[in-house]
Amino acid sequence: MSRDIKLLHPEVQAIIPKFLEECEKRGLKVKTTDTIRTKQEQDDLYAQGRTKPGNIVTWVKYPYSNHNWGMAFDICRNDGKGAYNDSDGWFAKVGKVGKEFGLTWGGDWKGTPDKPHFELIKYGDTNSLVKKYKTPENFKKTWNYEVVEEYMTIKRNYSYHNKTQACNVIEKDGEYFIRARDMATLLNKDITYDSNTKNTTFKDVTNKVKIKVHNKKEVYIDAVNIEGSNYMNCRQISDNLGYNVLYDETNNVIILTLKDKIANKLKNIFKN
Repeated sequence: MSRDIKLLHPEVQAIIPKFLEECEKRGLKVKTTDTIRTKQEQDDLYAQGRTKPGNIVTWVKYPYSNHNWGMAFDICRNDGKGAYNDSDGWFAKVGKVGKEFGLTWGGDWKGTPDKPHFELIKYGDTNSLVKKYKTPENFKKTWNYEVVEEYMTIKRNYSYHNKTQACNVIEKDGEYFIRARDMATLLNKDITYDSNTKNTTFKDVTNKVKIKVHNKKEVYIDAVNIEGSNYMNCRQISDNLGYNVLYDETNNVIILTLKDKIANKLKNIFKN
């Protein structure tokens, strides 16, 4: 079985160095142990513990392992504390890093977890791959080695006013680039794109707020929620309170005046 990551799908190739680098930053020394497997290697591995000596280490025949499709790799510890020693939860820590890069961690599997195993299922599970491509050789013909690393996405969490959102971002030259639509969702904004001008516009999301003035019927007015506060439409709220709204552009002043109906009613009250 090969340890050469250059035999893997180009997107997996691009992920592994960054994955290993991030693990190193967190004090986790990781070594790749198994990458792509040929039919003979998968058949031999499946026979182990069944028709050949040894323990069972795989539950699938060729080509139903993502190793056969160049979409998986295995790892072990490389810190001198035992290659598969997990007494300190080491593999879960590494698994967390892998998932941040969009990988599926075998340690999350129910029934038969495989803690050293990582795979990229962006193109589907092995059943889907077999159905669509028949053989790993046909799948490899579709691999695109161009600009893979430049546009590789990783997962990052972003927070805004107690709201946390996981977003897929692109890392390039140490900078992270987030999808405009994901940023709009995080900031609670509407987003529109003009294909003619190529302009993307963020707008405040307008909500409906229910109000009730004295004994009047409840009504809904437009409001914009910013940082947890509702900013209500001035003209609508004033109208429901019985005021006209005028704006003095010269002095930048909003003037509220009683509606004629109410003003006349008050005049009659005081007159009597």
